[in-house]
Amino acid sequence: MKVGKSFSYVFDDEQWIGKIGIGAVLSLFVMFLIPIPLLIGWAVGVTRNVMDDLENPMPAWEDWGQLFSDGLKVLAAQLVYTVPFWILLCIAGAFAAAAGADSEGLQALGFLGFGLLISVALLFSIALFFLSPAIIIQYVRTADFGACFRFGEVFAIARDNIVDIIITFLATWVASLAIGLISLVPCVGWIAGLAALPYISAVSGYLYGQIAAGDAGKKMEAA
Repeated sequence: MKVGKSFSYVFDDEQWIGKIGIGAVLSLFVMFLIPIPLLIGWAVGVTRNVMDDLENPMPAWEDWGQLFSDGLKVLAAQLVYTVPFWILLCIAGAFAAAAGADSEGLQALGFLGFGLLISVALLFSIALFFLSPAIIIQYVRTADFGACFRFGEVFAIARDNIVDIIITFLATWVASLAIGLISLVPCVGWIAGLAALPYISAVSGYLYGQIAAGDAGKKMEAA
């Protein structure tokens, strides 16, 4: 993976200021929710363009409908995958309530069930860490929302690219840390803070695009 390139390619685009700038403005209004699918869709566009080997993979803010649609589909798919996690937490809550009962038998059952389910929920949350990027890669690779729910394929992407997904996480963490340090600088830091979300999205999207390209190549070789 070209990790170093993921940090620098942004500035090779002659229109990078406008592209990052619009993303920065949108990030100011994420509390209104509507910008969230747009920002996710833009990151999906980066992933798609890297997979397709475009010279300047950051998409222009032009087809807002497509950006919103891509982002909403990926966000919806990722939320669906979290449903078992919330179910486990609800059941764990019921066991926690039983742990406060007067009956010693119910207390023991409650503590045992609560501990077991919280452990399973923790393991599931770790799985979601790998599945979330796998959903993006599956959507970009297939251009099909329904393909996000071909669970075997999504799990295979996560399984086969564990190392690369961890590398992507570490790269985005480094980018976040660097922006955090720059944000301490007066004036310049304020601008960097605004650009943090679109820049980090550009970094992660670039690395996911490399994974998607590699995964597509594996599928062609297997065929």
